[in-house]
Amino acid sequence: MAHSLDLQELRRTVEREIDEYMYHVPEGSVGNPWPPEKVERELRVFKEALVEPYWIDVLDDDKNRKSCIAIADDKRSYLLVFEPEARKFMLVMKSKLSSDLVSFGIDGDAVGCFLSR
Repeated sequence: MAHSLDLQELRRTVEREIDEYMYHVPEGSVGNPWPPEKVERELRVFKEALVEPYWIDVLDDDKNRKSCIAIADDKRSYLLVFEPEARKFMLVMKSKLSSDLVSFGIDGDAVGCFLSR
């Protein structure tokens, strides 16, 4: 079932999410909000990090191996992947101890995940 996803449509969905993203600071937030220039810069970085979607294995938060779709790669430490079973995006990092990609609890919408890196 998971392999029947339209990978190009998934990428187009992420591109639309980036284009339509509106930054807002929730009431009661702690810390300093990002200035508009930083938000725009990070959205540009996200667009530049988009890749042709491809299937990869990821170790999830419970250390189970999941087949996911890579959507973006910052070329440093992080990839944004889509986990089809849970229908969510996850930020994963390249393990320093192995060749594994490991989830570390950042999941949700594509933009929120990527910008949290």
